[in-house]
Amino acid sequence: MDERFYTFSLENVLHQLPHARKEHGYYVLYFYVDENGMPSRHPTGQIAPFYLSTSGGILRDSSFNIVLYSAKLDAYRGYGRLNDEREE
Repeated sequence: MDERFYTFSLENVLHQLPHARKEHGYYVLYFYVDENGMPSRHPTGQIAPFYLSTSGGILRDSSFNIVLYSAKLDAYRGYGRLNDEREE
């Protein structure tokens, strides 16, 4: 994969997603990481795996700590919300 897709952004998450392998219900994505192991928006020379659950829009690190939640990555966003329109 082109190394520019290892810099962290929602666009690069979506770019990697169709090619990612699935492991225990998570998509395995790879990003550059900073000195704290967090995804980096800049090349750092160190790449680590992250795990995305599209059923919740949650990205986790290799220790399964939550790194990010994004509604853009949540396949089920909007379900379960109350409808603002009332039937009269």
